[in-house]
Amino acid sequence: MRPLSAARPAALAAPGPRGEIAPQVKLVDAGLVTRMQAIAREFRGKKVHVISGYRPQSDGSHHKLGKAMDVRVDGVANERLVAFCRSLSDTGCGYYPNSSFVHVDVRPRGTGHVYWIDASGPGERARYVAAWPPPKGSPAAEIPRPDHAAPTDEHLHDAADGKSGHGVGESDRDVEASETPVDTAG
Repeated sequence: MRPLSAARPAALAAPGPRGEIAPQVKLVDAGLVTRMQAIAREFRGKKVHVISGYRPQSDGSHHKLGKAMDVRVDGVANERLVAFCRSLSDTGCGYYPNSSFVHVDVRPRGTGHVYWIDASGPGERARYVAAWPPPKGSPAAEIPRPDHAAPTDEHLHDAADGKSGHGVGESDRDVEASETPVDTAG
């Protein structure tokens, strides 16, 4: 019996000028797929929700390059998700304690662990802190953007959708409006 195959549509044969396979559609970086697979394996049976992925208008952002996603996992605290994310080599990991997601991105080989905490709330400018939660009885001590050479990724999510605004500052020290669930059961 002859195997079935489907021809690749001509429109998807070669990426366009921005690396898009169709207008506003870009293949995600293979390393990002690997990281999402690792998250799905770690939290087997839980749905992984993509809050935000490719954003072609996010200048200076890993999202614009198809190398970043903001995700959450059903039944898993963001603290636990960010702790796992930080165990992945050459991965950027942003923790937003006043939000519903964790930022995960791909870094060049040899970068190591890249981590930041942005304590801003919905619609606020980025507010980076060294630790979360803040010490009892004290406000969170603000720190400068962890790595001034890193690209910025400033975007706001509509607080009415239960998502928070955030800006991303990346350190080399240690959706859009809809969500896309990925079923990891089975």
